[in-house]
Amino acid sequence: MVLFIVVLLGACARFAGLGAPPKMIFDEIYYARTAREYLTGQPIHEWTHPPLSKVLVAAGIRVFGFDPWGWRFAPAVAGTLVIPVMYVLGTRLFRSERLGVTAAVLTALDSMLLVESRIAKPEAFLTLFLGGAYAYWWASVRSGRVGFLYLAGALAGAAMATKWTGGAGLAILAITSVIAWRRGELPWRARHLIRALVVVPIALYASAYIPHFVRGESIADLLRLHVQMFQYHHKLVAEHPYASAWWTWPLLLRPMWYHYEAAGGIMTGVFAVGNPILWWSILPAMLYVALRAVRHRATTDLFLILAFCIGYLPYAFIGRLLFVYHMVPALIPAFLATASALHGLGRRFGPAVPLAYAIAAAAVLVFQSPVLAAVPVPQTWLRWWTWMRTWV
Repeated sequence: MVLFIVVLLGACARFAGLGAPPKMIFDEIYYARTAREYLTGQPIHEWTHPPLSKVLVAAGIRVFGFDPWGWRFAPAVAGTLVIPVMYVLGTRLFRSERLGVTAAVLTALDSMLLVESRIAKPEAFLTLFLGGAYAYWWASVRSGRVGFLYLAGALAGAAMATKWTGGAGLAILAITSVIAWRRGELPWRARHLIRALVVVPIALYASAYIPHFVRGESIADLLRLHVQMFQYHHKLVAEHPYASAWWTWPLLLRPMWYHYEAAGGIMTGVFAVGNPILWWSILPAMLYVALRAVRHRATTDLFLILAFCIGYLPYAFIGRLLFVYHMVPALIPAFLATASALHGLGRRFGPAVPLAYAIAAAAVLVFQSPVLAAVPVPQTWLRWWTWMRTWV
């Protein structure tokens, strides 16, 4: 019942007023436009990332039309599904329904995940596919059902077909599989691992390009496209007022405004900012898990550390333009670690501690909601949401 309520409230937050603002904002000018081009057969405008997210956005446009509701529908569905996926992942990972519910609650209360679910961008899809891949992998380990392993590989391939950074999910599953295999914790043979984590993801990634084959493109065309994609990201030199360094993201030193308009003393805004209660807990929670891993070396803790480090730390070595939303996939292990840390605090100091934490996070989310969903408010209220000078 608690999970149902959490998912319902999360869905309401994602779909309520989904058409606001009533125009393209931030990267929607690339993704929404390209989604329509897949439907109409026009030349593809956004080609720097794999096509899956744009094809999914196109499905919403096909049903609801080329308007804000249409191009934001699929991300809102994906962002809603992330909540129960985190419940499944937490339940299978920790073998605890309570921890699964806690992970789902934290996911539903995060401001950044809410914003990314209400805009035509890839992050909601990427988070859903990675979370689903991890959840099915752990379900396969716990149940011994090899079919879950293949589903994990398929979703990892879908993550890579959304953004190349989704390939980190495959690396995380492969390394965790090796660790678990050496410990005798895997119930399947090596051939299943190779098929599920190599063959299936490659097949899924390739299938995302079916719309390109339908348009008459050849394999040679797609190979040239991949070379151009690599060269674009490798050589990108650009500036943006809301660019931020990787180390600033957990501290929320430089969130970004996807949209801001003011007229007649009234403003509307979409502020891509994490819930400070949650984000400022990420590094302490990961430290908690790391210290526990040193003592017990549990595969679950090693997985969380791997998933966070591989999903986050490589950005320290990337020289191109970066933004705070690149942190989003790392929120999966971060919120699982936070749920585990809260559970530990609850056992030591009583259940009031995690309950108070959740109430505080919910209060902050409600407080931030006008600038997460472009609700018209007096322009003078802006000072209430800009807690630091760098937030402007």
